[in-house]
Amino acid sequence: MSNLVIELRGVRKAFVSPGGEIVPVLDVDGFALEAAEQCALEGQSGSGKSTLLNVISGIMRPDAGSVFVGGRDIARFDEASRDRVRADTLGLVFQQFNLLPGFTALENVLVAMSFGSGRPDRRRAAELLDAVGLAHRLDHRPAELSVGQQQRVAVARALANRPRAVLADEPTASIDKAHQEQVIDLLRETCREQGAALLVVTHSSEVASIFPRRLRLEDFNRAARNAPRPA
Repeated sequence: MSNLVIELRGVRKAFVSPGGEIVPVLDVDGFALEAAEQCALEGQSGSGKSTLLNVISGIMRPDAGSVFVGGRDIARFDEASRDRVRADTLGLVFQQFNLLPGFTALENVLVAMSFGSGRPDRRRAAELLDAVGLAHRLDHRPAELSVGQQQRVAVARALANRPRAVLADEPTASIDKAHQEQVIDLLRETCREQGAALLVVTHSSEVASIFPRRLRLEDFNRAARNAPRPA
């Protein structure tokens, strides 16, 4: 049995500019992430890092190629099927957290559970929040939490459905520099305890240096190598 959680083969993705020009964003012959592996992915602004995560998670479909998540090629699935695979197999941590403002920390994790195949489990949700140091904040809404605490809720939510991999898009972008390492340590330790692989997209070389595997998108994405450099 393959030990790969994520594998891309021959993935291509392009967008059309306002002027009608076709702009290649992804041109990836191959990329893979093994079970329980932890990897940092760096890249310059506009190199396609977020697009790559969107393709891996099934939010976007590639124009060509295969995207295997848990052994299933989600590039061939319809939107509803991709949503199901994402909910059951992947945990996502966004730059802006995307917490539901009218729901408590506990309810935000329970809502994430409702999207998966299992049933919402209040005990597990509370245990996850306890694991990220928020046992005393279960009933607090996002506006009542600090930015760092909101990020911790986002990490707990990402792990709600026991994902095989967690994808984090610039998870320290909204965190002051003094707390960046704390957030990354939290992600790494919690994923290690849960047995989930971790792929963190970052523009910070300091964040990337913490990871045992460190890649630049330009190393395997021809579209990024050929893109114009920012001024």
